[in-house]
Amino acid sequence: MPTRPTQQSPPGQAASDWAGRRVLLIGTSRAADSMEAHVLDGLKSLGVRARYASTALRIEALGFIGNSILQKAAHSLLREPELLTESRLLRQAEEFAPHLILVLQGCHLSPKTVAKLRTRCGVPIVCWCQDHLGVLGRQYMLGAEYDTVFLKDRYMLGLFSAMIKGTSFRYLAEACNPRVHRPLELTQEDRRRYGCDLMIYGNLYYYRQALLQQLRGFDLQIRGNAAAYFVNRVERYCVGGEIFLDDKVRAVRAARIALNPLHYGEVDALNCRAFELAGCGAFQLVTDKPVLRQHFTPGVELDTFASVDELIDKVRHYLAHPEAALAIALRGQLRAHREHSYEARLAELLAIALPRPTSEVGVAAVVGDVTAVCG
Repeated sequence: MPTRPTQQSPPGQAASDWAGRRVLLIGTSRAADSMEAHVLDGLKSLGVRARYASTALRIEALGFIGNSILQKAAHSLLREPELLTESRLLRQAEEFAPHLILVLQGCHLSPKTVAKLRTRCGVPIVCWCQDHLGVLGRQYMLGAEYDTVFLKDRYMLGLFSAMIKGTSFRYLAEACNPRVHRPLELTQEDRRRYGCDLMIYGNLYYYRQALLQQLRGFDLQIRGNAAAYFVNRVERYCVGGEIFLDDKVRAVRAARIALNPLHYGEVDALNCRAFELAGCGAFQLVTDKPVLRQHFTPGVELDTFASVDELIDKVRHYLAHPEAALAIALRGQLRAHREHSYEARLAELLAIALPRPTSEVGVAAVVGDVTAVCG
């Protein structure tokens, strides 16, 4: 079982413009360290009354194995298996009577269900798509006519904004949860278990493996799973399955360098790992992307690579200069907690998706980026 967080974390927003508002969050899983879990935590930190509804087909009495079989059978035999959970979602939405419905990712919720939610609830419905182009599936996100779709990829934002006029698209990066992704003091046992030159967590796939194969000369630890069809050519470096919460924090902090090679589908985007590693105070080397400079300064708060040769050169450099890596990691951690929390992202999302009624706002005076409410 993953270790639960043990430390209280940095400050959120003392007073929220959305305190008491009801937001229904629709996702696929709120397992440990999932985006769903962190978004729920962030909403509650802002004073929002949040409730979770899952699109997953699940019958509690069947247990994990039984439900795995059920889901595979449904997806194999049915053309629209997601409609099996539609009546449950509609019932949950009507019972909760939200002011806003927030859908994560969007590829698991049929446009048919979104239309029924809109009719029955009569509230804004928005989507925060936290994944890349390679997982759009049936493109439900584009067919659901959300009030707003928040995208983490600047390329997707530009493309969809230019070509699709029935939906508003906005940029919204992923985030870290400062109550979870934060520095922890390491014990001797932590250093013995997790200590290494390089580490990476997450599932293995061939593009990632091809890069990792070039790092065979280093003390490398790989933590994650691989599909049954996967031919594992880096098995000697695989030291365990997925890690979450405090176990993840300890693993990334015990490594001298945390690797973050982005999926090729991240055209101009950062994954959640970029923000999580920074929040934990780990030193990371991440694939260079133009959008990265909007959130971090390379060489100051993290460092980047644009080829495997550059990656190897920088690995050697920072292994030889650990004090430089430590200083960079500290600056990255401070910025991640200051600017890149889920509270910060959700405040931006809610300001667009759930503005306060005029009667509640009074007279607003805007100076620069600061809005002062009078009256």
